[in-house]
Amino acid sequence: MTRVAARPESVSPESVSPESVTRAVQVLRDYAVRLSTQTPVPGGSLVVVDHDGVVAELCFGLADVAAAEPVRREHRFEIGSISKVFTSLLVNQLVDEGLVDLDRPVAEVLPWLDLGTPSAPATPRHLLAHTAGLVLGADGLPDEVTQVWGLRDLTRSDPLGGRFHYSNLGFMVLGVLVSHVTGQPVAELVRRRLFAPMGMPDALASVTHDDRATMATGYWPLHDDRPWVPGDAITPATWFEVAAADGNVAANADELGRLVRLLLGSGDLDGHRVVSVEAMGRIATPAAPGGEDIAAWGDSPGATDSRYGLGINVERVDGNLCLTHGGGMVGYASFVLADRDSGLGVGVLTNGNGDHPAAQLLARVAHRTFLAARAGEDLPQPADPTATVQVADLDPAMLGVFDAATSEGAPLRITVDSDETGAARVASGRATGRLYRTWSGRLATDHPDLRRFHLTWDDGSWTHGPTVLRREGYAVPPQVLPARSAAAVGHYRCYSPWYSNFRIVGREGRLVLVAPGGVEAPGDEPELVEVSPGVFRIGADPWLPERLVLGPVVEGRVVSVTRDGCVYSRAFTD
Repeated sequence: MTRVAARPESVSPESVSPESVTRAVQVLRDYAVRLSTQTPVPGGSLVVVDHDGVVAELCFGLADVAAAEPVRREHRFEIGSISKVFTSLLVNQLVDEGLVDLDRPVAEVLPWLDLGTPSAPATPRHLLAHTAGLVLGADGLPDEVTQVWGLRDLTRSDPLGGRFHYSNLGFMVLGVLVSHVTGQPVAELVRRRLFAPMGMPDALASVTHDDRATMATGYWPLHDDRPWVPGDAITPATWFEVAAADGNVAANADELGRLVRLLLGSGDLDGHRVVSVEAMGRIATPAAPGGEDIAAWGDSPGATDSRYGLGINVERVDGNLCLTHGGGMVGYASFVLADRDSGLGVGVLTNGNGDHPAAQLLARVAHRTFLAARAGEDLPQPADPTATVQVADLDPAMLGVFDAATSEGAPLRITVDSDETGAARVASGRATGRLYRTWSGRLATDHPDLRRFHLTWDDGSWTHGPTVLRREGYAVPPQVLPARSAAAVGHYRCYSPWYSNFRIVGREGRLVLVAPGGVEAPGDEPELVEVSPGVFRIGADPWLPERLVLGPVVEGRVVSVTRDGCVYSRAFTD
Protein backbone atom coordinates (compact mmCIF):
# COMPACT_ATOMS: atom_id res chain seq x y z
CA MET A 1 0.00 0.00 0.00
CA THR A 2 2.98 2.30 0.35
CA ARG A 3 4.58 1.60 -3.01
CA VAL A 4 5.05 4.78 -5.05
CA ALA A 5 6.43 4.82 -8.59
CA ALA A 6 7.42 7.93 -10.53
CA ARG A 7 8.07 8.09 -14.28
CA PRO A 8 11.16 10.24 -14.94
CA GLU A 9 10.50 9.90 -18.68
CA SER A 10 7.30 11.94 -18.18
CA VAL A 11 9.30 15.16 -17.84
CA SER A 12 8.67 18.14 -20.14
CA PRO A 13 11.94 20.09 -19.75
CA GLU A 14 10.43 23.19 -21.35
CA SER A 15 8.10 23.57 -18.38
CA VAL A 16 9.98 22.34 -15.32
CA SER A 17 13.58 21.22 -15.07
CA PRO A 18 14.14 17.47 -14.56
CA GLU A 19 15.83 18.16 -11.23
CA SER A 20 12.85 20.17 -10.02
CA VAL A 21 10.45 17.46 -11.17
CA THR A 22 12.40 14.85 -9.24
CA ARG A 23 12.26 16.91 -6.06
CA ALA A 24 8.56 17.73 -6.53
CA VAL A 25 7.65 14.09 -7.15
CA GLN A 26 9.47 13.12 -3.97
CA VAL A 27 7.40 15.62 -1.99
CA LEU A 28 4.19 14.22 -3.48
CA ARG A 29 5.35 10.63 -2.99
CA ASP A 30 5.84 11.24 0.71
CA TYR A 31 2.55 13.10 1.01
CA ALA A 32 0.59 10.37 -0.83
CA VAL A 33 2.05 7.63 1.36
CA ARG A 34 1.18 9.50 4.55
CA LEU A 35 -2.28 10.32 3.23
CA SER A 36 -2.99 6.65 2.48
CA THR A 37 -2.38 5.75 6.13
CA GLN A 38 -4.85 8.39 7.32
CA THR A 39 -7.68 7.78 4.85
CA PRO A 40 -9.53 4.73 3.46
CA VAL A 41 -7.64 5.11 0.16
CA PRO A 42 -5.36 2.22 -0.87
CA GLY A 43 -3.89 3.81 -4.00
CA GLY A 44 -4.12 6.14 -6.94
CA SER A 45 -2.54 7.99 -9.86
CA LEU A 46 -1.58 11.62 -10.31
CA VAL A 47 -0.69 13.51 -13.48
CA VAL A 48 0.72 17.04 -13.81
CA VAL A 49 0.38 18.67 -17.23
CA ASP A 50 0.95 21.92 -19.09
CA HIS A 51 -0.05 23.11 -22.56
CA ASP A 52 2.62 20.96 -24.20
CA GLY A 53 2.04 17.64 -22.48
CA VAL A 54 2.73 15.63 -19.35
CA VAL A 55 5.11 17.20 -16.85
CA ALA A 56 5.11 14.27 -14.40
CA GLU A 57 3.11 11.23 -13.40
CA LEU A 58 2.98 9.41 -10.10
CA CYS A 59 1.39 6.10 -9.17
CA PHE A 60 1.06 5.11 -5.53
CA GLY A 61 -0.38 2.34 -3.43
CA LEU A 62 -2.38 -0.70 -4.48
CA ALA A 63 -4.91 -1.33 -7.22
CA ASP A 64 -5.84 -4.63 -5.57
CA VAL A 65 -5.13 -4.99 -1.88
CA ALA A 66 -5.69 -8.74 -1.62
CA ALA A 67 -3.37 -9.45 -4.56
CA ALA A 68 -0.85 -6.78 -3.46
CA GLU A 69 -1.03 -5.41 -7.02
CA PRO A 70 0.45 -1.91 -7.29
CA VAL A 71 -1.32 0.85 -9.20
CA ARG A 72 0.05 1.15 -12.74
CA ARG A 73 -0.37 3.99 -15.18
CA GLU A 74 -2.74 1.95 -17.36
CA HIS A 75 -5.20 1.30 -14.53
CA ARG A 76 -8.51 3.09 -15.00
CA PHE A 77 -10.64 4.62 -12.28
CA GLU A 78 -14.22 5.87 -12.39
CA ILE A 79 -13.98 9.67 -12.44
CA GLY A 80 -17.49 10.28 -11.11
CA SER A 81 -18.80 13.81 -11.42
CA ILE A 82 -15.84 14.97 -13.49
CA SER A 83 -17.94 13.27 -16.19
CA LYS A 84 -20.20 16.31 -15.91
CA VAL A 85 -17.44 18.32 -17.61
CA PHE A 86 -17.70 16.01 -20.63
CA THR A 87 -21.48 16.34 -20.58
CA SER A 88 -21.15 20.12 -20.53
CA LEU A 89 -18.65 20.07 -23.40
CA LEU A 90 -21.10 17.95 -25.38
CA VAL A 91 -24.09 20.19 -24.60
CA ASN A 92 -22.15 23.29 -25.59
CA GLN A 93 -21.03 21.72 -28.87
CA LEU A 94 -24.73 21.20 -29.62
CA VAL A 95 -25.46 24.81 -28.63
CA ASP A 96 -22.94 25.94 -31.25
CA GLU A 97 -24.73 23.75 -33.81
CA GLY A 98 -28.17 25.13 -32.93
CA LEU A 99 -29.48 21.82 -31.59
CA VAL A 100 -29.69 22.99 -27.97
CA ASP A 101 -30.83 26.39 -26.70
CA LEU A 102 -29.42 27.10 -23.25
CA ASP A 103 -32.39 29.31 -22.36
CA ARG A 104 -35.28 27.27 -23.75
CA PRO A 105 -37.21 25.38 -21.04
CA VAL A 106 -36.25 21.73 -21.18
CA ALA A 107 -39.90 20.64 -20.89
CA GLU A 108 -40.58 22.29 -24.26
CA VAL A 109 -38.11 19.86 -25.86
CA LEU A 110 -39.08 16.84 -23.73
CA PRO A 111 -42.88 17.14 -23.43
CA TRP A 112 -43.07 14.16 -21.06
CA LEU A 113 -40.69 15.80 -18.62
CA ASP A 114 -42.06 17.01 -15.29
CA LEU A 115 -39.43 18.47 -12.93
CA GLY A 116 -41.71 18.45 -9.91
CA THR A 117 -43.33 21.10 -7.75
CA PRO A 118 -43.19 24.06 -8.29
CA SER A 119 -43.25 23.89 -12.08
CA ALA A 120 -41.04 26.86 -13.04
CA PRO A 121 -39.50 26.49 -16.53
CA ALA A 122 -35.96 25.23 -15.86
CA THR A 123 -33.53 25.52 -18.77
CA PRO A 124 -30.26 23.77 -19.71
CA ARG A 125 -28.43 26.78 -18.30
CA HIS A 126 -30.04 26.21 -14.90
CA LEU A 127 -29.22 22.50 -15.02
CA LEU A 128 -25.59 23.04 -16.04
CA ALA A 129 -25.08 25.55 -13.20
CA HIS A 130 -26.96 23.52 -10.56
CA THR A 131 -29.41 26.38 -10.06
CA ALA A 132 -32.65 24.59 -11.01
CA GLY A 133 -33.58 23.87 -7.38
CA LEU A 134 -33.55 20.10 -7.92
CA VAL A 135 -32.70 17.56 -5.23
CA LEU A 136 -29.25 16.01 -5.25
CA GLY A 137 -30.72 12.65 -6.21
CA ALA A 138 -31.14 9.37 -4.35
CA ASP A 139 -29.58 6.98 -6.92
CA GLY A 140 -32.05 4.33 -5.86
CA LEU A 141 -32.56 3.16 -9.46
CA PRO A 142 -29.91 2.27 -12.05
CA ASP A 143 -31.52 3.87 -15.13
CA GLU A 144 -31.32 7.62 -15.77
CA VAL A 145 -34.59 7.87 -17.71
CA THR A 146 -36.45 6.21 -14.85
CA GLN A 147 -34.83 8.57 -12.35
CA VAL A 148 -35.66 11.60 -14.52
CA TRP A 149 -39.26 10.43 -14.84
CA GLY A 150 -39.48 10.23 -11.05
CA LEU A 151 -38.72 13.94 -10.68
CA ARG A 152 -42.47 14.60 -11.08
CA ASP A 153 -43.00 13.13 -7.61
CA LEU A 154 -40.28 15.21 -5.90
CA THR A 155 -40.03 18.76 -4.61
CA ARG A 156 -38.15 21.64 -6.23
CA SER A 157 -37.08 24.95 -4.76
CA ASP A 158 -37.56 28.46 -6.14
CA PRO A 159 -36.46 30.92 -7.37
CA LEU A 160 -34.70 29.52 -10.43
CA GLY A 161 -31.10 30.64 -10.56
CA GLY A 162 -31.17 31.93 -7.01
CA ARG A 163 -29.18 29.20 -5.24
CA PHE A 164 -26.38 26.77 -6.05
CA HIS A 165 -27.61 23.32 -5.06
CA TYR A 166 -25.70 20.39 -6.53
CA SER A 167 -27.92 17.96 -8.43
CA ASN A 168 -26.89 14.75 -10.14
CA LEU A 169 -30.44 14.49 -11.43
CA GLY A 170 -30.03 17.78 -13.31
CA PHE A 171 -27.21 16.29 -15.37
CA MET A 172 -29.23 13.14 -15.97
CA VAL A 173 -31.88 15.41 -17.49
CA LEU A 174 -29.18 16.92 -19.72
CA GLY A 175 -28.13 13.44 -20.82
CA VAL A 176 -31.71 12.59 -21.76
CA LEU A 177 -32.01 15.93 -23.59
CA VAL A 178 -28.82 15.36 -25.60
CA SER A 179 -29.90 11.85 -26.58
CA HIS A 180 -33.30 13.18 -27.64
CA VAL A 181 -32.03 15.96 -29.92
CA THR A 182 -29.32 13.81 -31.54
CA GLY A 183 -31.01 10.42 -31.56
CA GLN A 184 -27.86 8.84 -30.11
CA PRO A 185 -26.83 7.57 -26.65
CA VAL A 186 -24.70 9.92 -24.60
CA ALA A 187 -21.86 7.37 -24.37
CA GLU A 188 -21.58 7.14 -28.16
CA LEU A 189 -21.63 10.93 -28.52
CA VAL A 190 -18.89 11.35 -25.91
CA ARG A 191 -16.73 8.72 -27.60
CA ARG A 192 -17.14 10.16 -31.09
CA ARG A 193 -17.31 13.91 -30.42
CA LEU A 194 -14.87 14.18 -27.50
CA PHE A 195 -12.72 11.13 -26.81
CA ALA A 196 -11.67 10.59 -30.44
CA PRO A 197 -10.56 14.17 -31.21
CA MET A 198 -8.96 14.44 -27.76
CA GLY A 199 -6.72 11.45 -28.50
CA MET A 200 -8.21 9.19 -25.84
CA PRO A 201 -10.18 6.60 -27.86
CA ASP A 202 -9.79 3.90 -25.22
CA ALA A 203 -11.31 5.87 -22.34
CA LEU A 204 -14.66 4.55 -21.19
CA ALA A 205 -17.83 6.58 -21.77
CA SER A 206 -19.81 3.94 -19.91
CA VAL A 207 -18.60 1.26 -17.53
CA THR A 208 -19.78 -2.33 -18.04
CA HIS A 209 -18.80 -5.68 -16.60
CA ASP A 210 -16.50 -6.24 -19.59
CA ASP A 211 -14.42 -3.23 -18.49
CA ARG A 212 -13.80 -4.42 -14.95
CA ALA A 213 -10.49 -6.12 -15.71
CA THR A 214 -8.92 -2.79 -16.74
CA MET A 215 -10.01 -1.01 -13.57
CA ALA A 216 -8.31 -0.53 -10.24
CA THR A 217 -10.52 -2.13 -7.59
CA GLY A 218 -12.62 0.41 -5.71
CA TYR A 219 -12.66 0.29 -1.91
CA TRP A 220 -14.80 1.52 0.97
CA PRO A 221 -14.87 1.02 4.76
CA LEU A 222 -15.72 -2.48 5.93
CA HIS A 223 -18.26 -1.05 8.41
CA ASP A 224 -20.71 1.36 6.80
CA ASP A 225 -22.68 2.08 9.97
CA ARG A 226 -20.03 4.07 11.86
CA PRO A 227 -17.49 6.80 11.09
CA TRP A 228 -14.22 5.44 9.67
CA VAL A 229 -11.04 6.14 11.66
CA PRO A 230 -7.42 5.30 10.79
CA GLY A 231 -6.76 1.62 11.41
CA ASP A 232 -10.28 0.51 10.46
CA ALA A 233 -10.52 -2.11 7.72
CA ILE A 234 -11.50 -1.44 4.12
CA THR A 235 -13.00 -3.88 1.64
CA PRO A 236 -13.79 -3.92 -2.10
CA ALA A 237 -16.80 -1.71 -2.81
CA THR A 238 -19.95 -2.85 -4.56
CA TRP A 239 -19.43 -3.04 -8.31
CA PHE A 240 -22.13 -1.98 -10.77
CA GLU A 241 -22.42 -0.71 -14.33
CA VAL A 242 -22.80 3.03 -14.97
CA ALA A 243 -23.82 5.05 -18.01
CA ALA A 244 -25.78 8.11 -16.81
CA ALA A 245 -24.46 11.52 -17.91
CA ASP A 246 -23.75 12.67 -14.36
CA GLY A 247 -20.96 10.12 -13.83
CA ASN A 248 -20.39 7.80 -16.78
CA VAL A 249 -16.65 8.07 -17.53
CA ALA A 250 -13.66 5.95 -16.46
CA ALA A 251 -10.10 6.89 -17.40
CA ASN A 252 -6.46 6.43 -16.53
CA ALA A 253 -4.21 9.29 -15.47
CA ASP A 254 -2.91 10.01 -18.98
CA GLU A 255 -6.48 10.27 -20.28
CA LEU A 256 -7.56 12.48 -17.40
CA GLY A 257 -4.53 14.65 -18.10
CA ARG A 258 -5.76 15.24 -21.63
CA LEU A 259 -9.02 16.64 -20.25
CA VAL A 260 -7.02 18.98 -18.01
CA ARG A 261 -4.96 20.11 -21.02
CA LEU A 262 -8.16 20.78 -22.98
CA LEU A 263 -9.31 23.03 -20.13
CA LEU A 264 -5.94 24.81 -20.10
CA GLY A 265 -6.18 25.30 -23.85
CA SER A 266 -9.72 26.72 -23.83
CA GLY A 267 -10.99 23.85 -25.95
CA ASP A 268 -7.81 23.36 -28.01
CA LEU A 269 -5.69 20.23 -27.55
CA ASP A 270 -2.46 19.64 -29.48
CA GLY A 271 -3.51 22.14 -32.13
CA HIS A 272 -6.92 20.55 -32.65
CA ARG A 273 -9.98 22.56 -31.64
CA VAL A 274 -12.37 20.21 -29.91
CA VAL A 275 -14.70 22.85 -28.46
CA SER A 276 -15.12 26.42 -29.63
CA VAL A 277 -13.64 29.35 -27.77
CA GLU A 278 -17.17 30.68 -27.32
CA ALA A 279 -18.34 27.41 -25.79
CA MET A 280 -15.41 27.30 -23.37
CA GLY A 281 -16.13 30.91 -22.46
CA ARG A 282 -19.67 29.96 -21.47
CA ILE A 283 -18.52 26.91 -19.53
CA ALA A 284 -15.79 28.72 -17.60
CA THR A 285 -17.81 31.81 -16.64
CA PRO A 286 -19.36 31.69 -13.14
CA ALA A 287 -23.10 31.21 -13.50
CA ALA A 288 -24.11 30.27 -9.95
CA PRO A 289 -23.89 32.24 -6.71
CA GLY A 290 -21.91 29.41 -5.10
CA GLY A 291 -19.77 26.40 -5.92
CA GLU A 292 -18.28 23.15 -4.73
CA ASP A 293 -16.71 22.83 -1.31
CA ILE A 294 -12.98 23.44 -1.00
CA ALA A 295 -11.09 20.81 0.97
CA ALA A 296 -8.72 22.05 3.65
CA TRP A 297 -7.38 19.23 5.78
CA GLY A 298 -4.10 19.99 7.45
CA ASP A 299 -2.98 22.43 4.75
CA SER A 300 -4.65 25.58 3.47
CA PRO A 301 -5.35 25.24 -0.28
CA GLY A 302 -5.25 29.01 -0.88
CA ALA A 303 -8.55 28.71 -2.77
CA THR A 304 -11.28 31.35 -2.65
CA ASP A 305 -14.30 32.56 -4.62
CA SER A 306 -15.62 29.12 -5.48
CA ARG A 307 -18.47 29.52 -7.99
CA TYR A 308 -19.89 27.06 -10.48
CA GLY A 309 -19.94 27.80 -14.19
CA LEU A 310 -21.76 25.68 -16.77
CA GLY A 311 -20.46 22.28 -15.79
CA ILE A 312 -17.25 23.17 -13.98
CA ASN A 313 -16.20 24.98 -10.83
CA VAL A 314 -14.43 28.34 -11.13
CA GLU A 315 -12.23 29.53 -8.29
CA ARG A 316 -9.18 31.57 -7.39
CA VAL A 317 -6.20 29.69 -6.01
CA ASP A 318 -3.50 31.98 -4.61
CA GLY A 319 -4.89 34.61 -6.98
CA ASN A 320 -4.85 32.41 -10.10
CA LEU A 321 -8.01 31.60 -12.07
CA CYS A 322 -8.55 27.85 -11.84
CA LEU A 323 -11.14 25.45 -13.21
CA THR A 324 -11.78 22.53 -10.86
CA HIS A 325 -14.12 19.60 -10.40
CA GLY A 326 -14.33 16.70 -8.00
CA GLY A 327 -15.71 13.26 -8.65
CA GLY A 328 -17.07 10.81 -6.10
CA MET A 329 -18.20 7.32 -6.99
CA VAL A 330 -18.76 4.16 -5.01
CA GLY A 331 -15.17 3.04 -4.41
CA TYR A 332 -13.51 5.91 -6.31
CA ALA A 333 -12.71 9.61 -5.86
CA SER A 334 -11.02 11.99 -8.30
CA PHE A 335 -10.17 15.64 -8.86
CA VAL A 336 -9.02 17.95 -11.67
CA LEU A 337 -7.51 21.42 -11.39
CA ALA A 338 -6.61 23.53 -14.44
CA ASP A 339 -4.76 26.75 -13.58
CA ARG A 340 -5.60 28.97 -16.54
CA ASP A 341 -3.23 31.75 -15.46
CA SER A 342 -0.13 29.60 -14.98
CA GLY A 343 -0.89 27.04 -17.68
CA LEU A 344 -0.33 24.19 -15.21
CA GLY A 345 -2.88 21.52 -14.34
CA VAL A 346 -3.32 18.43 -12.16
CA GLY A 347 -5.52 15.35 -12.28
CA VAL A 348 -5.80 12.79 -9.49
CA LEU A 349 -7.51 9.40 -9.40
CA THR A 350 -7.95 7.27 -6.26
CA ASN A 351 -9.67 4.00 -5.45
CA GLY A 352 -11.07 5.13 -2.12
CA ASN A 353 -14.77 5.82 -1.61
CA GLY A 354 -16.08 9.10 -2.98
CA ASP A 355 -17.05 10.61 0.37
CA HIS A 356 -13.43 11.41 1.24
CA PRO A 357 -11.44 14.30 -0.32
CA ALA A 358 -8.02 12.61 -0.57
CA ALA A 359 -7.94 13.20 -4.34
CA GLN A 360 -8.70 16.89 -3.93
CA LEU A 361 -6.13 17.29 -1.17
CA LEU A 362 -3.43 15.62 -3.25
CA ALA A 363 -4.30 17.68 -6.34
CA ARG A 364 -4.08 20.97 -4.46
CA VAL A 365 -0.75 20.02 -2.87
CA ALA A 366 0.59 18.98 -6.30
CA HIS A 367 -0.54 22.26 -7.87
CA ARG A 368 1.24 24.35 -5.27
CA THR A 369 4.34 22.14 -5.33
CA PHE A 370 4.78 22.24 -9.11
CA LEU A 371 4.16 25.97 -9.33
CA ALA A 372 7.08 26.43 -6.95
CA ALA A 373 9.18 23.90 -8.88
CA ARG A 374 8.61 25.68 -12.16
CA ALA A 375 9.53 29.01 -10.60
CA GLY A 376 12.76 27.54 -9.25
CA GLU A 377 11.67 28.28 -5.68
CA ASP A 378 12.13 26.19 -2.57
CA LEU A 379 9.38 23.60 -2.53
CA PRO A 380 6.72 24.21 0.12
CA GLN A 381 6.45 21.31 2.53
CA PRO A 382 2.79 20.37 2.87
CA ALA A 383 1.41 20.01 6.34
CA ASP A 384 1.29 16.47 7.63
CA PRO A 385 -2.09 15.07 6.50
CA THR A 386 -2.68 13.34 9.80
CA ALA A 387 -6.25 12.71 10.86
CA THR A 388 -5.28 12.89 14.51
CA VAL A 389 -6.54 16.06 16.16
CA GLN A 390 -4.08 18.00 18.29
CA VAL A 391 -5.35 19.72 21.41
CA ALA A 392 -3.57 22.88 20.28
CA ASP A 393 -5.93 22.97 17.27
CA LEU A 394 -9.07 22.93 19.41
CA ASP A 395 -10.92 25.85 20.92
CA PRO A 396 -10.13 25.75 24.67
CA ALA A 397 -13.88 25.76 25.32
CA MET A 398 -14.02 22.28 23.77
CA LEU A 399 -11.85 20.85 26.56
CA GLY A 400 -13.02 19.67 29.95
CA VAL A 401 -15.80 17.57 31.43
CA PHE A 402 -19.23 17.37 29.77
CA ASP A 403 -22.41 15.71 31.03
CA ALA A 404 -25.64 14.52 29.50
CA ALA A 405 -28.62 12.35 30.13
CA THR A 406 -29.11 9.80 27.36
CA SER A 407 -32.47 9.23 25.67
CA GLU A 408 -33.03 6.43 28.19
CA GLY A 409 -32.31 8.84 31.05
CA ALA A 410 -28.95 7.32 32.00
CA PRO A 411 -26.08 9.68 32.84
CA LEU A 412 -23.23 10.07 30.34
CA ARG A 413 -20.00 11.92 31.04
CA ILE A 414 -17.08 12.55 28.70
CA THR A 415 -13.76 14.27 29.33
CA VAL A 416 -11.93 15.89 26.40
CA ASP A 417 -8.25 16.53 27.06
CA SER A 418 -4.75 15.73 25.79
CA ASP A 419 -2.62 12.61 25.87
CA GLU A 420 1.12 12.68 26.48
CA THR A 421 1.83 13.45 22.79
CA GLY A 422 -0.49 16.46 22.62
CA ALA A 423 -3.17 14.55 20.70
CA ALA A 424 -6.78 15.21 21.67
CA ARG A 425 -8.55 12.35 23.36
CA VAL A 426 -11.95 11.62 24.83
CA ALA A 427 -12.51 9.58 27.97
CA SER A 428 -15.77 8.04 29.11
CA GLY A 429 -16.19 5.29 31.65
CA ARG A 430 -12.97 3.33 31.93
CA ALA A 431 -11.92 3.77 28.28
CA THR A 432 -10.27 6.50 26.24
CA GLY A 433 -10.00 7.15 22.53
CA ARG A 434 -8.33 9.58 20.19
CA LEU A 435 -10.20 12.22 18.23
CA TYR A 436 -9.87 12.29 14.43
CA ARG A 437 -10.83 14.97 11.95
CA THR A 438 -13.09 14.13 9.03
CA TRP A 439 -13.88 15.74 5.69
CA SER A 440 -17.26 16.88 7.02
CA GLY A 441 -15.76 18.91 9.86
CA ARG A 442 -17.18 16.56 12.44
CA LEU A 443 -14.84 14.53 14.63
CA ALA A 444 -14.65 10.75 14.93
CA THR A 445 -13.19 8.67 17.72
CA ASP A 446 -11.92 5.16 18.30
CA HIS A 447 -13.35 5.16 21.84
CA PRO A 448 -15.11 1.76 21.97
CA ASP A 449 -18.31 3.17 23.47
CA LEU A 450 -18.54 6.19 21.14
CA ARG A 451 -17.93 4.63 17.72
CA ARG A 452 -21.51 4.78 16.43
CA PHE A 453 -21.71 8.56 15.94
CA HIS A 454 -19.49 11.52 15.18
CA LEU A 455 -18.70 14.03 17.89
CA THR A 456 -19.63 17.56 16.87
CA TRP A 457 -18.98 20.81 18.68
CA ASP A 458 -22.00 23.08 18.40
CA ASP A 459 -22.73 26.28 20.27
CA GLY A 460 -20.81 25.43 23.43
CA SER A 461 -21.69 21.75 23.67
CA TRP A 462 -20.77 18.40 22.18
CA THR A 463 -23.33 16.34 20.30
CA HIS A 464 -23.08 12.58 19.88
CA GLY A 465 -26.04 11.17 17.99
CA PRO A 466 -29.13 11.95 20.10
CA THR A 467 -27.08 13.21 23.03
CA VAL A 468 -26.11 16.80 23.80
CA LEU A 469 -23.24 17.02 26.29
CA ARG A 470 -22.89 20.30 28.18
CA ARG A 471 -20.28 21.65 30.52
CA GLU A 472 -20.08 19.67 33.76
CA GLY A 473 -23.14 20.21 35.90
CA TYR A 474 -25.31 21.64 33.09
CA ALA A 475 -26.84 18.44 31.71
CA VAL A 476 -30.56 18.72 31.01
CA PRO A 477 -33.14 15.90 31.05
CA PRO A 478 -34.00 14.47 27.60
CA GLN A 479 -37.02 16.12 26.02
CA VAL A 480 -39.92 13.92 25.05
CA LEU A 481 -40.76 13.75 21.34
CA PRO A 482 -44.34 13.75 20.05
CA ALA A 483 -45.56 10.17 19.57
CA ARG A 484 -45.46 10.33 15.76
CA SER A 485 -41.89 11.65 15.76
CA ALA A 486 -40.78 9.16 18.42
CA ALA A 487 -42.07 6.35 16.21
CA ALA A 488 -39.59 7.37 13.50
CA VAL A 489 -36.47 7.11 15.68
CA GLY A 490 -34.29 4.23 14.52
CA HIS A 491 -31.77 2.87 12.04
CA TYR A 492 -32.76 2.65 8.36
CA ARG A 493 -31.19 0.83 5.41
CA CYS A 494 -31.51 0.34 1.68
CA TYR A 495 -29.46 -1.58 -0.90
CA SER A 496 -28.21 1.51 -2.74
CA PRO A 497 -24.41 1.64 -2.27
CA TRP A 498 -24.42 5.42 -2.66
CA TYR A 499 -25.99 6.09 0.72
CA SER A 500 -26.79 2.81 2.38
CA ASN A 501 -27.96 3.75 5.86
CA PHE A 502 -28.70 6.49 8.35
CA ARG A 503 -30.22 6.91 11.76
CA ILE A 504 -33.04 9.17 12.83
CA VAL A 505 -32.45 10.33 16.39
CA GLY A 506 -34.35 12.52 18.79
CA ARG A 507 -32.15 15.37 19.96
CA GLU A 508 -33.65 17.71 22.54
CA GLY A 509 -37.17 17.55 21.14
CA ARG A 510 -36.14 17.56 17.46
CA LEU A 511 -35.66 14.82 14.89
CA VAL A 512 -32.18 14.76 13.36
CA LEU A 513 -30.85 12.64 10.51
CA VAL A 514 -27.36 11.25 11.18
CA ALA A 515 -25.39 9.42 8.48
CA PRO A 516 -22.01 7.81 9.24
CA GLY A 517 -20.79 8.22 5.64
CA GLY A 518 -21.66 7.50 2.02
CA VAL A 519 -20.97 9.20 -1.31
CA GLU A 520 -24.30 11.03 -1.40
CA ALA A 521 -24.80 11.28 2.37
CA PRO A 522 -24.87 14.71 4.07
CA GLY A 523 -21.67 15.76 5.78
CA ASP A 524 -23.61 17.46 8.54
CA GLU A 525 -26.50 16.29 10.71
CA PRO A 526 -29.62 17.96 9.30
CA GLU A 527 -32.71 18.58 11.32
CA LEU A 528 -35.88 16.95 10.02
CA VAL A 529 -38.57 19.64 9.86
CA GLU A 530 -42.16 18.51 9.38
CA VAL A 531 -43.73 20.49 6.50
CA SER A 532 -46.93 18.44 6.26
CA PRO A 533 -48.17 15.38 8.15
CA GLY A 534 -45.51 12.70 7.85
CA VAL A 535 -43.39 14.71 5.38
CA PHE A 536 -40.13 16.24 6.59
CA ARG A 537 -37.72 18.67 4.98
CA ILE A 538 -34.13 17.43 5.34
CA GLY A 539 -32.45 20.51 6.77
CA ALA A 540 -33.49 23.59 8.72
CA ASP A 541 -33.17 25.95 5.72
CA PRO A 542 -36.73 26.50 4.37
CA TRP A 543 -35.39 26.62 0.80
CA LEU A 544 -34.02 23.07 0.68
CA PRO A 545 -35.85 20.66 -1.67
CA GLU A 546 -34.89 17.28 -0.13
CA ARG A 547 -37.71 15.42 1.62
CA LEU A 548 -38.13 12.39 3.86
CA VAL A 549 -41.57 10.78 4.04
CA LEU A 550 -42.56 8.48 6.89
CA GLY A 551 -44.01 5.12 5.94
CA PRO A 552 -46.43 2.87 7.82
CA VAL A 553 -46.39 2.47 11.59
CA VAL A 554 -46.44 -1.09 12.88
CA GLU A 555 -46.64 -1.75 16.61
CA GLY A 556 -45.68 1.82 17.39
CA ARG A 557 -42.69 2.08 15.06
CA VAL A 558 -42.27 3.51 11.57
CA VAL A 559 -41.09 0.56 9.48
CA SER A 560 -39.93 2.46 6.38
CA VAL A 561 -39.12 5.96 5.17
CA THR A 562 -38.69 7.34 1.66
CA ARG A 563 -35.85 9.77 0.94
CA ASP A 564 -36.40 11.61 -2.33
CA GLY A 565 -37.95 8.53 -3.90
CA CYS A 566 -35.61 5.93 -2.40
CA VAL A 567 -37.20 3.61 0.19
CA TYR A 568 -35.31 2.66 3.35
CA SER A 569 -36.58 0.03 5.77
CA ARG A 570 -36.03 -0.06 9.49
CA ALA A 571 -32.93 -2.11 10.29
CA PHE A 572 -32.86 -4.76 12.99
CA THR A 573 -29.71 -3.11 14.41
CA ASP A 574 -29.97 -0.04 16.60
